[in-house]
Amino acid sequence: MLQEQRHQMIESFLKQQKAVKASELAALLDVSIDTVRRDLEVLEKKGMVKRVHGGAVLIQNKEIVLNKLFNERKVKNLEKKQEAASLAIELIEEGQAIALNGGTTTIELAKVLAEKFKRLTIITNDLRIVSILGANKHFNVILTGGFFNPEENTLYGKQCEEILSHFNIDLAFITVNGLSLEHGLTDFRMHEVGVIQTMLSRSKHKVIVADSTKFETSAYINICPLKDIDLIVTDRSLPSHVAEQYSKQEIRILFPQ
Repeated sequence: MLQEQRHQMIESFLKQQKAVKASELAALLDVSIDTVRRDLEVLEKKGMVKRVHGGAVLIQNKEIVLNKLFNERKVKNLEKKQEAASLAIELIEEGQAIALNGGTTTIELAKVLAEKFKRLTIITNDLRIVSILGANKHFNVILTGGFFNPEENTLYGKQCEEILSHFNIDLAFITVNGLSLEHGLTDFRMHEVGVIQTMLSRSKHKVIVADSTKFETSAYINICPLKDIDLIVTDRSLPSHVAEQYSKQEIRILFPQ
């Protein structure tokens, strides 16, 4: 991993947690403690963090856009997310194996799945999604292992990704924080990035489910280019000029007509 990528991930983590131990960063980034210390020294010189004994804290008085808490995000653009989720289920057939990563949009998709289908295998790292799908006794629901992120109620880490790597998935329905022609898929949830990448690598069909406000926005961490995705499903509010730009780049979008 390049130094710049590590710095972005450290900043993203601190914007969520406000403080972090050097040992925790070393485990998350899969680097040595000495490498983490050097990274923190560079970020401190830039005025982004303040080093403390054993780790670092976020400098609060900088003009930094902080990550939105889960409970704030889940109600924003709710109708758009529900419309996209209702359209996405048209891609699914009974008996398929589906992956859902953690997120507010995939939670809405899980609600529709539990109501409309009788026989699916669904693997996810989101405990809220497991709870929703548990209402349908005919589903085969698989929860990954891994470390627990209490803010998102999701599991993450190498154990989570290792479990996902053993499955052959028909469709992955992925929600992200931003997507753009320039940067591709991006997210501020550092823990979720590896999970998303592994789900995509194990899936026959790769589908992004995102409300129209996510288009042409970017978050801190790059996931993959849009060319690696088969389809984007969104709501009817997507501006026509944006749809045309994506079509010219041969990026497929499905939205209500």
